[in-house]
This record gives sequence, structure tokens and C-alpha cells, in this order.
Amino acid sequence: MASPKRSKKTVKKSLNFPYTNFFLSLLFILIGAAILIWPSLLKAGPLFLENSKAQESNPIIEAKPTKLYIPRLSRILYISDGYITGDRWTIAQTGVSFYPESALPGSAGNSVLYGHNTKEILGGLWRVQDRDFLYIVLANGGVVKYQVFEKKEVKPTQVEILDKSADSRLTIYTCSGFLDQARFVVVAKEVGKSI
Repeated sequence: MASPKRSKKTVKKSLNFPYTNFFLSLLFILIGAAILIWPSLLKAGPLFLENSKAQESNPIIEAKPTKLYIPRLSRILYISDGYITGDRWTIAQTGVSFYPESALPGSAGNSVLYGHNTKEILGGLWRVQDRDFLYIVLANGGVVKYQVFEKKEVKPTQVEILDKSADSRLTIYTCSGFLDQARFVVVAKEVGKSI
């Protein structure tokens, strides 16, 4: 049998880089993505810069406290506004209360929180140690960090723990002793803040 004739085609050898198609495709994808994303970046850029400038000039804008984190107790407690009617203090049933006449956390003065001595709230506060950290989360998202420097038990009539202070500090107190005849107090100084 005769072998079929094959046409002799000349094969041209390409001098192109072997992955040219791959790299060209990748380049077009990147250019397309940049075209789609670029307008968003232009809009977000100035806003981001304005926010960062505002933060540089005033790192903590005065805001109400919303949460208290006590790492030693592995506890996060919600903070509500406290109210005083006559000589009666309202106390939150599920978290701690912020003493209305005290300083806002992050500013100079004494920020006072108080709550029930129950297992879920401030029970076990006595386990907090000197040099432990406490954190207050603010309504604007800022966080104020405090370090404990004093723990003590006082009589209910010893109200000097509520006094104003020149530094930024946090005072937390709860009932203590037989039939709640005393108050257990933890005092911490501000050591940092972020927003």
C-alpha cells in the first residue's frame, strides 16, 4: 500500500516568551480590577485622612462608658447610667452603673462605677490584684486602659472614694461584709487609651 502523502507544512518556531498569553491575561485582569476599584479609593481617601487628623488632635472624644472588662474575672459588664434620688442610688440589675457626677473615662477626674456583689456582676472583685488591667469601652468605640493600684474595704459613710481627682482614675465599688455593711473598692489609674 502506498503511504498517504503528507503535506509538508513548515512549522514556524515562535521566539515569544512561553507564557506570553498567561501574563497578558493577568495584566488585563489587574488593569480591569484597578479601573473598578480606583473610584472607591478616591472617595475613601479624603475621609480616611480627615478621620486620622481628628484622632491626632483629640485621641479620645468625651463619650459615655458602655462596657467594663475585668480580665482577672473574665467578665465583661454593660454600663448603664446611675441615678440618685434623695439618698437612694439606682443600681443596674445586670451590669454596673456609672455615677452621674463623676468624670467621663479618659478625662481628668474620678470615674466611678458601682454594682451588685453577685456572682454575675462584681462578685469576686476582691480577686483583682494590684497592677491588673481594667478596660472601659466608650460609646464612640474608644477604649481606656487602667491599672489597679489600690484595693480596700470602707464603710458606707466613707464617701471620699467619690471625690474628684487631678489624674484620670477609675473607682469600682460594691457591697461587702456581713449583711453588706461595708463597701469593697478597687481604684485604678489610666495608663492608656485608643480610639
